[in-house]
Parts: sequence; structure tokens; C-alpha cells
Amino acid sequence: MRLRKINIENFKGIKTKKTIEFDAFSVIVGQNDVGKSTILKAVDCFLNNTALTKDDLNNNAESEIITVSLEFDPLGQSIIIDENIPTTFEDEELLSSDSLLVIKKKWDTSKSKITPDTFILRKVYNEHDFLSLTERQLISKCGDLGIETQKANGDEFNNKEKRLKIRQYNIDNNIDFTFEFEKLPTNGSNRFKIIHDRLKKILPRFEYFKADTSLSESDNAIQKFFKSIAIKTLEEEIDTSGIEGSIKEKLNEVLDNITAKINDVVGAEEEVKPTVDFDWTKLVSTKFQSTKDGADVPLSSRGDGFRRITMMAYFEYLAEQEASEYQKIIFGFEEPETFLHPSGQENLFHKLLDLCENNYQVIISTHSPIIVSNTQKSNLIHIHKNGGSYNVVQQINDVSSIAEDLGIKVDNQFISMFDRAKVLFLVEGIDDVIAFNHVSSIYKNNGLTDHTIEEKEIAIIPIGGCDSMKHWVSLNLLSTLAKPYFIFQDSDKTTEDEDSPTRKKLEDMGFTEETDFLISKKRNIENYIHSDSLNRIVPEAGLEYGDFDNVKQICGRHALAGRLGGKGVTSKHFPNLTYEDIRSTFYDGTEDEFITVYNKLIEKLN
Repeated sequence: MRLRKINIENFKGIKTKKTIEFDAFSVIVGQNDVGKSTILKAVDCFLNNTALTKDDLNNNAESEIITVSLEFDPLGQSIIIDENIPTTFEDEELLSSDSLLVIKKKWDTSKSKITPDTFILRKVYNEHDFLSLTERQLISKCGDLGIETQKANGDEFNNKEKRLKIRQYNIDNNIDFTFEFEKLPTNGSNRFKIIHDRLKKILPRFEYFKADTSLSESDNAIQKFFKSIAIKTLEEEIDTSGIEGSIKEKLNEVLDNITAKINDVVGAEEEVKPTVDFDWTKLVSTKFQSTKDGADVPLSSRGDGFRRITMMAYFEYLAEQEASEYQKIIFGFEEPETFLHPSGQENLFHKLLDLCENNYQVIISTHSPIIVSNTQKSNLIHIHKNGGSYNVVQQINDVSSIAEDLGIKVDNQFISMFDRAKVLFLVEGIDDVIAFNHVSSIYKNNGLTDHTIEEKEIAIIPIGGCDSMKHWVSLNLLSTLAKPYFIFQDSDKTTEDEDSPTRKKLEDMGFTEETDFLISKKRNIENYIHSDSLNRIVPEAGLEYGDFDNVKQICGRHALAGRLGGKGVTSKHFPNLTYEDIRSTFYDGTEDEFITVYNKLIEKLN
């Protein structure tokens, strides 16, 4: 189940209804105090039942009702409402006209106790509406409509089948319908109460990391994750009944004696009895200790930056696991870049992005130019205020307003960084910078070139992929810098015969191949580390991959992922490659790919 939209009204800085759309990875950006975190807080209130107060009502609201609705793509999610028979939201007519599951909550802030009412959007037929009917009512309705309710063997259809037949009858006979919100009761036993109870069990969990969150190993999100593994193991692999019985027997011997003494001195109406309960989750507690100066130091005593690095390792671990039940999670982060060095921010960005590749959903609010510049424009959500009005901008074409909000100006020190460079060599990421610097040095030392790239005063600049390149185009940075440039990007091909999606994107932006850019002949920069070379550096790895395999994924999911560097295999091991290692992957017997790139740079220099 994937969160696609949120609709917010009368909540904090939002007065009139605002709709925000989400992808697997979404980045909320804007100036301070414009309401970026309002979106995350609304999701938190909805999914985590975080209490609201009168102060959460918009100051200019014309009613005292706060409304938040979430719209989910069910992705085929099944639900058991009754009879222990799986059904779907579509079969039960519980989807909108856009085929989304829409659930709404309303908080009445005029009440002394502010608790939400919950509603679900459903298709309501003007005739023969069937969703709330009991079994007896379904049989009667089928009889009225001439629908068989018996199978050939005499067994009655189950209730799901009866509802499906009535639904098909309505479709076949063009019965009019409307989409309406149905209130879901919190008590009783009717079908809408059951739907309410079932929904609470299958909605995604929201793990909310606020700007002032410590991000330590004791954080609830991590503890929940470890405890869920422990409980699953207890349930499936360990018979705890014998343990509980022995403990209860011992405890009851003592408790019975104490109870008897209590009841000897109280009246009959005040008598007590002993009980022993087990909560196995409370037996599980995990933490990391930092070994420093010969003593174990809790991470809570280390700096915020160090603790956030620990959290990045946690996110990386989640991203590397096979799909599992633990992935029904939406991660929400307020300013995750806090306390991190710029290189750490980029590292964090890629780890969070990797979570999405493994079916988690991530929503970030940020001020970080590094995170924003690496984010695809389609994933950006720009929040700004105009005359006090809350505005949401998506489907962004011009990022200049975002750049201004982040304090990026083309006339500030950003430009001076490149003043001494004679040519700008624009590559995809830090890994490419590491790789090209190493190859450049190796080739000079072995007489293939006279100088390194750095010696020729060519600046290698990581700009991200093609979507980040669009930012440079939108901001007119290349023309503003007034420097010769050359672009080298990963092909991202999964087979040799496939057309490179990167080539098409760059050509669509107006760049010319050979003149302005080249595309790698292999899939990514890490494919230039031959598997034989990596097996030599990391004995027992036993790797075997080709030019178009996903090497990051292969290393990240390997049993020796730590020694291989996981998805950071390039930065960890490319500097260890020998001249023979590098030559074997860059030279195909006819053309040396690095020499081709190097000569293009020299042409730009001249």
C-alpha cells in the first residue's frame, strides 16, 4: 500500500484545502517557517494518532474542524472483513473514481476531548447498495434481483460472492451511483465497525524523525524493528508456554501467600487476587556501544554527527534486505541533514533513496542544497507563502525560486569555487570523482598521459544524474560560469543492446554527444571494477558479474557486504585497483575509454 496524496484543511498554517501528492521518494523544500513540517505532522497525526490541541487549528479558520485525508494506492492489498475470506477494496467498492483508497479524519477542536472521527470514501448505489448488508439481507436482495444464491452442489454462496453478483448486476443495469464519505464507528459490531478495525491493522506505519530527534540507537523506530524480529522468532521458533508455566508457578507460590495476608485484613468487597502477565517485547533491548579510549561509550554520549552516521547504517541495512513484512513503513524526516558534513549529506541522501528501491516510502523536509540538487524535479514539493497564503507547487519546471529559497545565488561563492578551473568536467557523483582521479594518476604514472586531470586545471564536479543536470540548465549555470565543460554520465543500460536512457535525456536538454558529452560504455562506474579484481581484493567473495549488472545491488546484498563496501564499493575499492585492473576494463583492444574522455577534455582546454 503506497501513500499517494494528502489533503489538509484548517491545520496549522493551512486554512483552505491543500492537496500534496507523494511518490516513493518526496522532498519538501522551502524557507524557514513556511510550513514544510506541517505536512509531516499531518501524516503523523493521522497514522500515529498523535493528539491534537486547539492550538493546531489554523488561526483564520472559519470552522473549528481540522480535516486530514490520506489517499492510498492499495497495490492489490487484500483485506479480511468477515467470514475469514480475503477480499479487495475494489470488490467492496471502497475505492475512489481514481482507484485510490481514501480515508478521512476530522478533529472537532471545540470539544474538551479532541478525538477524530474517521470516514472512508465509497461508491454508494442509488439502488441495491450492498456493502453494509448482513447475510440474511444479502440473500433477500439476491432473491429480489433473481440472482442465484446456491451452488450446483447445494452449498450457499459465501457473502463475498453474493456482494460481487449484486455489484455486477448494478454495473450491467447501469444503476446510478455517487461517491460519498461513510463514517466508521468506533463501537458496535456492524460491518463498518469491522472495516474500521481491519483498516487500522493494514495501514502503513509512519516513522517520524523530527528535526530535534536524537537519531540514536534507542530511537523508537529502531527498537520497534528489532522487537518485531524478536517477537516473530518467539512465535515461530520457540515454545514459550513451558517457560511461562514454570515462571507463573514460582511466582504464584509467593503471590498466593502475600494475597492471603492482604485478604486477612481487608473486607470481602476489597479482596484481591494475583495475576501474572507476560510481555516478551520488554525483554528485548538493543543498543550500540562505541569503543573509544579502551572503554565502551554509549552512542548517546557521542556527537550528533556520529550518531546520525549510525542511523545511516541502519537505513542502509533496511535498503539491502529482501522484501518483507517489515516494509509497510513510511519514513518521515525533518531536516535529516542536520549535524552532517556536506559529504555526509550526500551519503545520507543516497541511503534514503535506496530505501525506496526496496519498497519503503520516504518523505523529507529539508534546507539542504545538496539533497535538493540530487533530487529529481518530479519528486520536489515547493512550499512558499504569498501574502500569508500557503502555496504548494509540484510538477516543477523552473527551480530558480527553490534555489533562491535555499540561498543559492549564481553570483555568490558558489561561482568562485570554479574560478581557477579552466574546464569543468561534470560527472554523476562522488564515486566518479574518485574513479577518474585514480585512473588519471595511474595512467600518467604508466606513461599513457603526460599530466593528470588535476594538473591540467580541470575541475571534476559531481552534479548528480541527468535530472540534476536539468537544474544546471534551468539556472543557466553553464552560461553564467562561462567555462568550457564536458559531461560524462552513466549509461544506465541493463543490456548491451539497450538504448541508453541517459543519452536521450541529455539530447532532449540540447546537448550533443561527442561534442558536449559521452555516455559510459558500461552500466555504471562500478562496472569498471572487474569481478576478478574485486575477488582478489576481497578473497572468498566469489563474485561474477558483467558490464550491465547492478554491481551495487550485488555487493550490497552479499554475505561479505561489509568487506565489499556494499553500495559504496566504488569509493572503497576503486583506489585499490592496479594499472592492469583498470586497463582491463577501460581498454577493449581497440579503444581506451579513459583516453577518449581525456582527449575530449584537452580539446575543451585548447
